[in-house]
Amino acid sequence: MSLLKKIVTALRGGASEVGEAIVDSQALRILDQEIRDADNNLIDARNQLVKIMAKHKTAQQRITEFDKTIGDWEQKAIAALDKGEEGLAHECAARIADLTNQRDSEQALADQFGASVATLTATVSKTEAQIKGLKQQVDLVKARESVQRAQVSAASATGGANGSLETAVGSLDRIKKRQSERAAELEAAAELAGKADGSDLEARLKAAGIGASNSGADDVLARLKAKAAKPAE
Repeated sequence: MSLLKKIVTALRGGASEVGEAIVDSQALRILDQEIRDADNNLIDARNQLVKIMAKHKTAQQRITEFDKTIGDWEQKAIAALDKGEEGLAHECAARIADLTNQRDSEQALADQFGASVATLTATVSKTEAQIKGLKQQVDLVKARESVQRAQVSAASATGGANGSLETAVGSLDRIKKRQSERAAELEAAAELAGKADGSDLEARLKAAGIGASNSGADDVLARLKAKAAKPAE
């Protein structure tokens, strides 16, 4: 069981490494998609904010209408009291109380909408700023990635050029070596040929100063001087 557990753990570790490698290789693509998702969520948040703002505005309009209606009934109640119609004034007061309760309920709802609008507005603004900053950072990361890729390509090209130079130098050395070997072979062949036709012996005698005819300008001048200095017979 212990061995099986280790094998399973090793497989899980390998899968994790493969997964991390995939994530690393696709990091920018994943980041772009995450930003698009954030943009879409932000659009949804804006739409919800617009709806709540509309409800808040509608609630405020109702409150204004309630206040106007309540004011009208208050005037009617006062007019009834002025004419001694207390019963009518009481009925007007009951209507005013009912309208006031409705207005208060609408006011509470409007307050909730107002609080939601304030909270969502702040959240949307903060999210917009975060996404904007994130996009700027992504642009920098992409630019840096492009630069690093260019550097890697340049390094690879330089490495290839250095490898080519090393290969060329090696080839040149081999050519020089072959030429030296060929020159030595030709020299040896010439030496063997000289021994065969006797020219080698003549060359060695000449080198020893034997049998060599001196016909250089200095030799000729020396003979002329000797001849001129010899007394006539």
